[in-house]
Amino acid sequence: MYRAFTLILIWTMAVSLTAYPQAQPQKPAAAAPQEEAPPVMAVPKDYHYNQRGRRDPFLNPVPKPVVEPKAAAAAAVVAARPPGLKGVLVAEAEIAGIVVSREPSMNVVTIAAPGNKKYFARIGDALFDATVKSIKADSVTFALTNPGTERNSPREIERKMRPLPGEHK
Repeated sequence: MYRAFTLILIWTMAVSLTAYPQAQPQKPAAAAPQEEAPPVMAVPKDYHYNQRGRRDPFLNPVPKPVVEPKAAAAAAVVAARPPGLKGVLVAEAEIAGIVVSREPSMNVVTIAAPGNKKYFARIGDALFDATVKSIKADSVTFALTNPGTERNSPREIERKMRPLPGEHK
């Protein structure tokens, strides 16, 4: 039994070595003293990955989406927004919480923004396209400030803490 096991083990090792030969280490090339060392993540010019039915582990199997020029310009506009609360649109903002005090200037609203970010705002604080006009126990009123519209007709949006069914959040 022991001899049979040993023969099978030797036979499988011989087959695996002939089927999958090991790569021979390359001899280091004599580098000229005036050449700079290659970057750490550089690939040699003569490198070629031998697949043998396997994928290259350093290539992303999910291709990146092709970005159209118009979408790239729109992404640049989004990236041009300032950081923090001043970069949040009213359409993106969700009311996460409201703290009301007897003193109206002490009222605070918690605004949840994309990217799982939360900001605290008071009356008069500015968002990207609006300012906080008033904070009540169950709602917040935003005054839109679009540079292209007339100043005579300010538009207001009231967002509720818990909107009724069918009502916009």
